[in-house]
Amino acid sequence: MKKSILISGLCMILCHFSNAQQKEFGWLIGTWKLKDKNVFESWKVADDNKSLEGISFRIKDGDTTVMEKIRFTYDGKSYHYIPDVPQNATPVDFKLTQHTDQSFVAENPQHDFPKLIRYKFIRRESGEFIEAAIEGNGKV
Repeated sequence: MKKSILISGLCMILCHFSNAQQKEFGWLIGTWKLKDKNVFESWKVADDNKSLEGISFRIKDGDTTVMEKIRFTYDGKSYHYIPDVPQNATPVDFKLTQHTDQSFVAENPQHDFPKLIRYKFIRRESGEFIEAAIEGNGKV
């Protein structure tokens, strides 16, 4: 089945991945391609079998460049989306404020940009898609 990604910000996720969480966030597993670009996001179950991890990367002229790594964690009370990008000295913690079995919203109002990250899984006859957006300071 064809997989594509419509995304404004690419991220990797590492999440607490019990059977319940797998139902909630398992739709992320796989490799997703940014529409009309050679930019990808790849997700898998981590070696600990309790989390999901992945990378976003760009392929240009045969070279692969990792752009971002993200952890999606569970601290016993809430989920946290924690991207690690080269531009930041340390990873940034975004707490999930909403989630369903096919979407989530993660927020960090103190971060400069983005302040909010949204992901939504969509299944259509033409394939499976993830719509994702980053928002903050009036920008989407």
